[in-house]
Amino acid sequence: MQFSKAALALSLTAAAGLSGFTALSPAPAEALTRCSGGTLLGRYALKSNLNNKYIRAGIGADSAVGATSSRIGGNKSWETFDIYDLGNRNGLNGGTYALRSTQDPNRWVSVANNKALKLKRGCNTNSRNRLFVANKVGNTLQLQSLSNRQWVIQRSNNMLHANASTAGGNVPKALQYRMIRVSAGSGSGSNSTPPSNQQQVNLNGWLKGNNKGVYSAQRSGNNFQMKGFLNGKPFNLITGTIQGNIINASWKNYCNNSTGSLKLRIERNRLVKVGGNPGFNTSWTPTQKPASISSRPDCNDARNLNGTWRGNNGGTYVVRQTGSIVSWSGRGGNFKNIFIGQRQGNTVSGFWQDTASSQTQNSGRLTFKVVNGSKLVRMSHTGSLGNSSWSR
Repeated sequence: MQFSKAALALSLTAAAGLSGFTALSPAPAEALTRCSGGTLLGRYALKSNLNNKYIRAGIGADSAVGATSSRIGGNKSWETFDIYDLGNRNGLNGGTYALRSTQDPNRWVSVANNKALKLKRGCNTNSRNRLFVANKVGNTLQLQSLSNRQWVIQRSNNMLHANASTAGGNVPKALQYRMIRVSAGSGSGSNSTPPSNQQQVNLNGWLKGNNKGVYSAQRSGNNFQMKGFLNGKPFNLITGTIQGNIINASWKNYCNNSTGSLKLRIERNRLVKVGGNPGFNTSWTPTQKPASISSRPDCNDARNLNGTWRGNNGGTYVVRQTGSIVSWSGRGGNFKNIFIGQRQGNTVSGFWQDTASSQTQNSGRLTFKVVNGSKLVRMSHTGSLGNSSWSR
């Protein structure tokens, strides 16, 4: 099967259905949750790792947000925020945060049209400019705006803006904020974080990742591990310790020996990711044991490319393989593109094109090679394509 340039528009339109565009759709308007109905994580002050100043809200006539305070004004002050996790509500992933001013509880941290952080009234699960994807390692927090997919960065005037395209690699201090817990927050009702002495959840058995893989989970006291399987073969191992309803863990990939950190929250009989390095899944739920599993990894098994991939220069790509047809929908700081092509062995060839809503407008041919099922390497291309490899 060969793709002609004349068929590009039709093929790329069809790719939207194959590549999971629906996963990018906002929650339906009829199914809203107020941000105050999320899980209250507690009342926190945030301290910039760049200038060691506390983040203050309500600055000036615009109610701006910046790293300007030398001290916390009190439990209820412009330097403290009630932080809610809206994960797993109306289609949002775990670790989706909303920050509520304690000084003015009717207003929430929001991304304005000029990308500056300001306080705005009201917040629900459709208020994407008031929601942030949290990447939390230890007590260090990074925030990515759900509305423009940009990371929150402290600019030279100490004001905060959601206009950093990436937080990967050696993360600059301007994108890091230390979380300092002040109190339990504005209430201790059913939405508060459960106490650490809560009844232990049964985490022995099989769990299914929301994006890929099944996992054999084992718990012994406060020790916990999960072994991940793809196509019946092991591909990674997660180990950690349980403190209350939180699991602090690390993971290792069997095939490429990559490692990372992971923080999970136990919610009834499922797990939700609330921090750590980017990975395959954001939640795990109970499932049945697979019909057959192997004890040995198959690092050359690259039969299916389905899943979320990340470009070496930024961006995420939702890849879908149906038979020999491979498609993706990609998005990054200033681009959105789609691809459709055909796979022959470990080589995929086809066409890519930026979508109408992309800030960039490029297109061209692309051929890439599948390496060990965990990496895609560009072999040839035309047009201004930013990434030369993709990994998952």
